Amino acid sequence: MVKWLTILAVALGLLWSGWWFLGSRAAEQGIRTGLDAARLQGWDIAYEDLSVVGYPSRFDTTLAAPSVTTPDGAIRWSAPFLQVFALAYRPNHVIAVAPPEMTVEVPGEAVDITNGDLRASVVVTPSTAPVLDRTAVTTESLRVALADLWVEVAAGQFATRQAGSEEAHDVALTLTDVVLSPAVRAALDPAAEMSERLDSVAVEATATLSEAIGAGRAPRMQALDLRRAEVIWGDVSADLTGDLTVDAAGVPSGTLTLRAKGWETVLRAVAGAGLIPTERLPLLSAGLAGMADADGTIATDLVIEAGQMRLGPIPLGPAPRL
Repeated sequence: MVKWLTILAVALGLLWSGWWFLGSRAAEQGIRTGLDAARLQGWDIAYEDLSVVGYPSRFDTTLAAPSVTTPDGAIRWSAPFLQVFALAYRPNHVIAVAPPEMTVEVPGEAVDITNGDLRASVVVTPSTAPVLDRTAVTTESLRVALADLWVEVAAGQFATRQAGSEEAHDVALTLTDVVLSPAVRAALDPAAEMSERLDSVAVEATATLSEAIGAGRAPRMQALDLRRAEVIWGDVSADLTGDLTVDAAGVPSGTLTLRAKGWETVLRAVAGAGLIPTERLPLLSAGLAGMADADGTIATDLVIEAGQMRLGPIPLGPAPRL
């Protein structure tokens, strides 16, 4: 009996070893094929070495000294390495781990990105034509710096998941303890009325796309159900909720509800930064004051139609494209 069990164990071990070998070669070839497909679309992708290890239970892929340049040559990302992990028995779930330091180059400038921990998880449907099922990105001690312009995030999470169909995805984002450099604060708040630290940023929404996210697809947003878009910055807080539809050109339309406290400080900062015309400031200030309740909180509609935005009856200008 022991003999047969030993033979069975050896046979299973050989079969699994064969599976791992074939799977690792398939994973490596799949990555190379994907990179070649991106190159055909104009992306400039380079690396010094590509290796797959992790026997017996994982496929651990490492790209040494990778760099990626956009088709127009305007943006280049580079890093010392990039690691992608997958379980041998669940290859449709991959985890990517970023190095502690990366660089994004834009014309004439270099943005340095450092982190204590930055990783992403992606799950696609197990099929011959996989589409995105869910994602998760987490980070700690993230710092994005361009000379004296920098932002630090103590902790952040971003996640998506299918919401009833392959074309709809729930989206969630949280950032905590966001610190702005003096130069960034001076640009956003010349009068230095705002705190140097944002307490939190939180977004919860459902995005409906024109098609599922998959290889070779370029879906566009068709609708956005915004359940929460909240910023807490010292004594200032603001939250947006509502529904938007988006046309083929990316122009949104719909009505969002804005609740904000400490809006006077924000208005002065925005005006000081030159983000709204000076001549519009008295109208905005008087209009918002008329909407405020006893504790200074305003609750009003942000209406987007015909490519323009207005806060209640107050015109704000062109709407952003999504």
